[in-house]
Amino acid sequence: MNPLEWRALEGLGTQVLRCLNAPVIELVVVLAAAGLTAWLFRRRVKQRANSAAQGNVIKIPCLLRHPSLEGRWLRGRLLVGPSGMGWEPRTNAGAAVSLPEGLRQVSLRSPSWRESMKINGRSRIVECSSPEGALLVAVMPNELDHVLTALNSG
Repeated sequence: MNPLEWRALEGLGTQVLRCLNAPVIELVVVLAAAGLTAWLFRRRVKQRANSAAQGNVIKIPCLLRHPSLEGRWLRGRLLVGPSGMGWEPRTNAGAAVSLPEGLRQVSLRSPSWRESMKINGRSRIVECSSPEGALLVAVMPNELDHVLTALNSG
């Protein structure tokens, strides 16, 4: 390789290094992490749907607003299976709470502006009635069918 060709390749390497600066590398890493996260979430939703189709008990992440704890959203999971529904709390505040008997769906809505400050604005709120009072369940749209099916079958 003669010195002129070497100079041309050296200049090309400098151009490549100039293009691959820190902001571009950071962007590529962030996009890769976002893609991996989305793939993992879709995979979990698909696994849950397959388990439900086989008749197994599935755990649906949600937020619950119980009549006994007015004004407070509790993090946890709804246990949905062929035998009915249950509640698995994720916090100490929700440990003393259970799903009331005779729970039935009244309506379905999107969160209000005020509610979307505390919960995900894309979620759907299932309003339920029970002998204890009104109960709200906030769930993401891709899990909504499982919750509605369990409420309407019970």
